[in-house]
Amino acid sequence: MISMIRIDDRLVHGQVAVKWSKQLSVSRIIVVSDAIAKNEIQVSALKMAAPAGVKVVVLGVEKATAIINDPRSKDMKILVVTNDPKNVEELLPLLEQKDLFLNMANYGRIGGALSDKEKITETVYISPADKEVIQQIFAMGYDFQYQPLPDDSPQSLKQLIGG
Repeated sequence: MISMIRIDDRLVHGQVAVKWSKQLSVSRIIVVSDAIAKNEIQVSALKMAAPAGVKVVVLGVEKATAIINDPRSKDMKILVVTNDPKNVEELLPLLEQKDLFLNMANYGRIGGALSDKEKITETVYISPADKEVIQQIFAMGYDFQYQPLPDDSPQSLKQLIGG
């Protein structure tokens, strides 16, 4: 069962590997990205960043969906992490689980000029294309919480964007 889906440019790092995985008591972190799943060096680095007792797998959208929807995953606590809102937009309609906690933090500062992006918070910058994808996710009935760390007060991304 998915405990949280997070969009974060850094994928598996201190905030995710230490703070969120402990807060959510996850046993698996699934990094969802077709591109990253094909890059053996990135896959190895992400697996090495895993906290003790947590298994990290890196999968494309289709394979991740199959694993998450597998009945054997129902008893697991899974943290899904991706670095692209498009992956979340593709993943959501394919998931059997519909009560999902979506989180976004540390997104948009890597790749592309910040001047071409809208600053939403200190750690979230979105391009016009990102905004369209995020609006599509809102249209599916979901919202993201902007909450970098578990102890931070959550804020609705929909309200922050004005969507």
